[in-house]
Amino acid sequence: MGTVEHLATCIEQDLCALFPAMYKNPRKKLATMIAALIETRSCNTMERSARLPIETERAESRYAWIERFLSTDTIDDMDVMEAMTRRLLPTLSARGQTLMISVDQTSLDAGRAIAMMSARIGERALPVFWCVKNAKGNRPIKNDLPLLERLQTGVPDGVKVMVLADRFFGSSERVSAGQRHGFAYRIRLKGNLTLTHQGGELSVDERARLNLHGLIDVDLCNSGVITNIGYVHDKGHAEPWFIAMDTVPSRATTLDYGLRWSIEPMFADFKSRGFRFQDTHLQRPERISRLLLVLTLALTWATANGQAVQKKTTLTGSLKQIARSALSFCKQGLRYLIYCAQSFK
Repeated sequence: MGTVEHLATCIEQDLCALFPAMYKNPRKKLATMIAALIETRSCNTMERSARLPIETERAESRYAWIERFLSTDTIDDMDVMEAMTRRLLPTLSARGQTLMISVDQTSLDAGRAIAMMSARIGERALPVFWCVKNAKGNRPIKNDLPLLERLQTGVPDGVKVMVLADRFFGSSERVSAGQRHGFAYRIRLKGNLTLTHQGGELSVDERARLNLHGLIDVDLCNSGVITNIGYVHDKGHAEPWFIAMDTVPSRATTLDYGLRWSIEPMFADFKSRGFRFQDTHLQRPERISRLLLVLTLALTWATANGQAVQKKTTLTGSLKQIARSALSFCKQGLRYLIYCAQSFK
């Protein structure tokens, strides 16, 4: 049995525990795609197709197999992630921790943009939900707001969520959505946005000149959305932070925004430092989204099993053990992927 075939068998067993309602055939194909991705560590379609354990020598047939999988409607990417989120988020908040959810965007090129939501684990993050669009320039905020609605379905009762978002998402719509869902938030604002406070108007970046380190009950962009805003500009940093928040502004609450950076190592794992996501030639948003699903499951599965290999233990197919192991990889990250792949050779 080849490496990919053996990996696919192990992964399929775990997927069966994670997604019992998924049909057998698409689940088997999903496991095969994950296994091929782990083995090649590449999102290039031709490289992955060459490792597929299917009975054909024709490159066109292998390529077509991947194309059919990426375009099938028997798997709904976000439904799969909702099921995953309902299992993983309780593990993150088992000891009463606040769930740190980062929202950011990345791109494959000038015309394909991805809004990504991730959950912080230690110094790193795992993907939760995403939205892929063909877009040039800034994406409309309304396209990304449904991510918060999906997130709410997986949050355990009584658990606090803090949403951390970059200034690309800094808008009254985003603040209003966080308030509507009952989430705490730290959202960076652009300096040219208009604030209304105590009957007067000023731009966000005028706060630095006026030495206003905290404003309470500010109307953001004359939208009727009321929020608090913190400000900090540390020595050695080129730009200040203007952070919309749900609590009283202070240096400590403003610096909470820095927890958002856990999403950056995750992007690196997806791209240059890991699975080479930028090497894909996919163009259609729905196919890119399907590839992201494969990437997410591959990263979670590989880090969980790789950690078990490093510790010289055997990981069963138990969902509880998979979740605990996957959520404890913290700083080690994709390094475990190597252990995972090598253990089957």
